Amino acid sequence: MLLATAAAFLLSTSAGTKPNTYNERWLCDLWAGAQCHATSCQKDGKVRCEAVSKQCDATSKSATVDLARAEKKAACARALLKEECGGKKPPECDGLL
Repeated sequence: MLLATAAAFLLSTSAGTKPNTYNERWLCDLWAGAQCHATSCQKDGKVRCEAVSKQCDATSKSATVDLARAEKKAACARALLKEECGGKKPPECDGLL
């Protein structure tokens, strides 16, 4: 679990994106790390983590995503990473989960 979170952090700091832009892969990896963290305490947490992480394999490092959508998803992911597993849904995630 810590590995997925660390990987998401490393990718977020070394993605090479321009300021105020997000690429599909970075956003997917950040989201996957947050989802893995949020479900790690559940019985099927490992299966859920693998499923959400696998979805990132098909994403592009060069394709950028809509800024408003990306910022909302990134804010939710960061908020999830601050919560303990099984905690309440952060307000940043309204409309996403």
